[in-house]
Amino acid sequence: MTNNKRIAKNTILLYIRLLMTMVINLYTSRIVLNVLGIEDFGIYNVVGGVVMMLGFFNSSLLTATQRFLNYEIGQGNTKRLSDIFATSLIGNYMIGAIIIVLSETLGLWCVYHYLVIPVERFPAALWVFHFSIITFVISIISSSYHAAIIAHERMNIYAYLSIIDVLFKLVIAFSLTWMAFDKLQLYAVLLCLSAILIQLMYMVYCRRVFVECRFKYIWDKELLKKMFGFSGWMVAGTLTNTLTSQGVNMAINIFFNPVYNAARAISQQVCTAVNNFAFNFMLAVRPQIVKSYSGGEETYMYKLVFISSKMSFYLLFVLSLPILLRTEYLLNLWLKLVPEYAVLFTQLAIIEILITSSYSPIAAVSQASGKIKYYQLIISAGFLCIFIFTILLYHLGFPAYITYIVAITLAIAGLFARLLELKHTLRFPMKQYISEVTIRLFAVAVVSVIVSFPVAYAMNQSLLHFVYIGLLSVLSITVSFWLLGLNTFEKQFILLKIKQRITQK
Repeated sequence: MTNNKRIAKNTILLYIRLLMTMVINLYTSRIVLNVLGIEDFGIYNVVGGVVMMLGFFNSSLLTATQRFLNYEIGQGNTKRLSDIFATSLIGNYMIGAIIIVLSETLGLWCVYHYLVIPVERFPAALWVFHFSIITFVISIISSSYHAAIIAHERMNIYAYLSIIDVLFKLVIAFSLTWMAFDKLQLYAVLLCLSAILIQLMYMVYCRRVFVECRFKYIWDKELLKKMFGFSGWMVAGTLTNTLTSQGVNMAINIFFNPVYNAARAISQQVCTAVNNFAFNFMLAVRPQIVKSYSGGEETYMYKLVFISSKMSFYLLFVLSLPILLRTEYLLNLWLKLVPEYAVLFTQLAIIEILITSSYSPIAAVSQASGKIKYYQLIISAGFLCIFIFTILLYHLGFPAYITYIVAITLAIAGLFARLLELKHTLRFPMKQYISEVTIRLFAVAVVSVIVSFPVAYAMNQSLLHFVYIGLLSVLSITVSFWLLGLNTFEKQFILLKIKQRITQK
């Protein structure tokens, strides 16, 4: 299978996974909320959140392991794969042990002294805390197996196991309705058992299919140091993002009131759902970028970065424009009772993620090279600036939405800062990227909005009219993307693929 066919196939599989898991998760959340009740549901989220706040470790470790595996796959060095996998697994066990110690000391102290939990539910809250730690540590250890599956581009297995995972959670939600135990304690225990079963499936599959996953003890101090160094810089960027997000939430609460926090929470949920569409596409593309870099295929890598930047924007914009044009209607349809300012916050947040849609392909180049120190410092500095400027402007009396204006402004500046860093370290074709990607996508956005906005403005707030607006948006974006977003080579390539498909049939 060619690289382009593999990317297309894996992208389709990941979107099927996304849609199925999204629907099942939404239904599961509804059942769990009804069974646990608002109080216990809130306790689970706040207590489990103390542990899950460390989730940035998991994503950083997975990305690091995947990068090192992909690099050696691109070079055809199978022996080195075993060393990398064994080293990553040892490192994950070490981090898991540290997390257990910190969680059962500092984390437990926070639960006892800072969390507001009804006295009669405190024993159940402790069950949630301890079993959440076990669940989280299991996910840390198993990240090496997840990375192996993604590195080898077995997205069908990744999709199947993800669907099985959410189905387990659905079964757990239903089982809560008839089991005669404390519902909150039972929920924590069953989720932990579910996590163990899923990770065993990952482990069994990887050990049977990938030779490097048949663990053998290897102590390579230099490799461990190198992988920890890479993971450390990844953690720095992700941690700064997490702290900035929480810091802005606290600032909004201090300078305004909880209504603004509710509006921000809604905007974040919408953006997370929208952003997942581009994330799944990049999950399929990232291994190819790393492999092409390690294989010395720079020309192909840059072409892949350019087209994946365009496609990430296209996939996000097709979904985002109808939401931007009918935000109020959709939020009312979803929530019934929409917090004040949620519409504006959601619209500004979507604009921000559209601007940052090209970050992932660019980041993949930095990760492929392994030279991520200064790139991650730029990311961290950007997030810190958002927090600092937000606090400053709130002190000066600016409205709550100014934090989004700051984020949008810094997102634009951050794009150019990242491109400059890659140009300096990797001779990245910055001017070509700006002319071929940034300017073209800006033109696509302007034309699509000019075509769609007047029609949306003239229509009523109804489901039928929303469907019309959605179809018009998709059509205007697709046509403008074809005419303005793609260059001649990319158009010829797509037409050739369509012709080949028709000929095969």
